[in-house]
Amino acid sequence: MTIADRRSLVPGRRATDWNVNPPQGTAGCRLVDLPRITDPRGNLTFIEGGSQVPFDVARVYYLYDVPGGESRGGHAHRELEQLIVAAAGSFDVLVDDGTDTARFHLNRSYYGLYLPRLTWRELGNFSTGSVCLVLASQRYEEDDYYRDYAEFAAARVAAGTVPA
Repeated sequence: MTIADRRSLVPGRRATDWNVNPPQGTAGCRLVDLPRITDPRGNLTFIEGGSQVPFDVARVYYLYDVPGGESRGGHAHRELEQLIVAAAGSFDVLVDDGTDTARFHLNRSYYGLYLPRLTWRELGNFSTGSVCLVLASQRYEEDDYYRDYAEFAAARVAAGTVPA
């Protein structure tokens, strides 16, 4: 493959940068292509609530130094929406809406994975030095969490989002 073959139509991107992921909408989630301003001194990506993110950002947190083989998440939210970005390194996000599951491999800081409410998520396969940046629509509230999968599945049925 030549250098010209690796170039995409989007400035600053190579064809090898494109992440092969499940179709948009799988388990209610979708990849969000974040703006990327390229510069020889280093690239810049920005995220604005209501623009790239379909909600106002109320909280930002990040996961880092996750030991090899460990996973995070393992829960869903009643109301909270999130955008997950691999700020550094890579990791997988397994999403489940009670009917369908999909695995997204995040490895570029200019892609975000939007997770709507009532989406079960598990994060794993963290590379060394990875940083998982999360933008959330609400402040932390323990009552918003489903930490038991059966309770989450029952809530999806009760909400009419999956067949009984």
